[in-house]
Amino acid sequence: MPRRSLLACVWIAGLLTALVHGQDAAEQEQPRPPVFRTGTDVVRVDVSVIDKSGAPVRSLTAQDFELRENGEVQAITSFKLVDATGEPTDDLSLPIRSPQHAATEAARDDVRVFLLFWDEYHIEQFTSAMRARDQLTRFVLEAFGPTDLVALMDQLTPVSALQFSRDRRALADRVHVLKGRRGIYIPARSAVEEAHLRNAQDVDRIRAQVTTSALKSAIMHLGSLRQGRKAVIFVSESLGRLGQDGPRIVSDLIRTANDNNTAVYTVDPRGLQAGTGGFASGMSSLLASLAGATGAEPIVSNDITGALRRVVSTASAFYLIGYAPSDGQLDGKFREIKVRVRQPGVEVRARNGYWAPRAADVARARALAAAAAMPSPVSTAFSELTPDNSRRAAEFWVGMAPETDHRMNVTLAWRARDTPEERGGAAAVALIAKSDGQTVFEGRDEGVGSGLAFAAGPGLVELDLTVFDADGEVIDREQRDVQVPNPADTTLALSTPVVSRARNPAEFRTLSAEPLPTPFAGRDFSRLDRLLVRGTTYGVESAAAQITAQLVGRGGATLAELPVRSPGRGQYVLDLPLSSLATGEFLIAIAARSPSERVETFIPLRIRR
Repeated sequence: MPRRSLLACVWIAGLLTALVHGQDAAEQEQPRPPVFRTGTDVVRVDVSVIDKSGAPVRSLTAQDFELRENGEVQAITSFKLVDATGEPTDDLSLPIRSPQHAATEAARDDVRVFLLFWDEYHIEQFTSAMRARDQLTRFVLEAFGPTDLVALMDQLTPVSALQFSRDRRALADRVHVLKGRRGIYIPARSAVEEAHLRNAQDVDRIRAQVTTSALKSAIMHLGSLRQGRKAVIFVSESLGRLGQDGPRIVSDLIRTANDNNTAVYTVDPRGLQAGTGGFASGMSSLLASLAGATGAEPIVSNDITGALRRVVSTASAFYLIGYAPSDGQLDGKFREIKVRVRQPGVEVRARNGYWAPRAADVARARALAAAAAMPSPVSTAFSELTPDNSRRAAEFWVGMAPETDHRMNVTLAWRARDTPEERGGAAAVALIAKSDGQTVFEGRDEGVGSGLAFAAGPGLVELDLTVFDADGEVIDREQRDVQVPNPADTTLALSTPVVSRARNPAEFRTLSAEPLPTPFAGRDFSRLDRLLVRGTTYGVESAAAQITAQLVGRGGATLAELPVRSPGRGQYVLDLPLSSLATGEFLIAIAARSPSERVETFIPLRIRR
């Protein structure tokens, strides 16, 4: 493979791992307005007040607090002490029965929510990992209350797979086998990591990107569970090789945590180090600032268990304070928050501020909330995925591309689906195409991979599909209507994208060399697959059209920009390895833009494993 193509694949792998890792969280967050709001809304601040012994102070009133925004004292409009000790307050069922049950419990004010994030890419495999693992095991077994919800994840855990549990023994068993893999690249844990290794020089940079994007996705997921306080315990020696982008990335993490009311406690598994100085006794300054700016604290201690016990204790009581900002401008600027308590000898912890939304952000959030539904084209595209419980014997793909100035070439491809044992599998498909009641095409494909194709003029074409088994018995029928456009009257349009699937490098080389490969009719894929997507633009303004592509999540949110190659004459090619995508459902959105038109088409896909 040429070096340029190899680098492109590595870039895509790193980008998609970073952006798609937690697509469920991003989608849940998309329609949800930020936790901190301005304008007519009240800004919410969770404040912890700790005495000298590390215990929460529960006796304060609103008159004991002074809250300033950008240096100006604000009038407190709401005030509440939230007690969450981890002890049952009713007859709730403690064992978590399902993800839905966990989400319901997490929404309760009297239930504390914790996420342990083990950054295995940036933890040394021996002393550092062993110390942290042993102390975390004790912490999990001893520190939490019966109703506390706790989950464990690392970089490769998609947020859709997070399991919040009250089973401390099961969680401790998972903690006990955690490993540190700083500088350890082989063996790869998954196809995702195999993709990272294609360019050894970039592995550490990609690992750092994966870590920060996974942490961001986790924070956003916590924000989707509830508005109330949450805590992430992030165990890491550093954030890795972020380079000059480090401060910007951490600033984005801080903003995300503040918007989602999540405190990020950073824990250095190395403990206290001899000869270190400066902030947080040798902890990475980026990690220390991440903790401090989110209302948490950086933890560098040889007694990690004891320090984390104080984290749980701090979460047992806090004050929920609300105020209407005196500066109600929707300017998108950062607003610094400072909270002071008129009682000596206590420590106050709160977030250091929030970003005011822009007017456009507020309008967009209101529009999303009013719509409360996916965009119609996105919803329609996802509906094309075959349901798991479908009894259809075959999957079909119908594509169209210009044949002449006034006619389109219509192509049918199909593939057999797994069928119940009592039914034979699909072995052949017969097609009858009619226009204005007249048969325009009739043919049969025996499944040799060539498909069926015919030319059709503008108008409605009815497709009658019949599926046969190996014995010639009819096992399924389907009818479809296709609206065929007139190429001569088109300003700008996209032909139906042709998707080809490669399961190994040899197949990919073969597909790449074929000018007109047979379309793959299925939409279910493996993370080991690699897709080659080809298509063309047509119409009066097609020569001036610019082609772009995006990866879209289940809720309609854009997850990543995808690189598109244009060989010329309106053609485009998209090379998409799936190794870096999480399991789930996605769309490839392909758009063409000319001086006066913008058109878009969607390719739905489901990644199973």
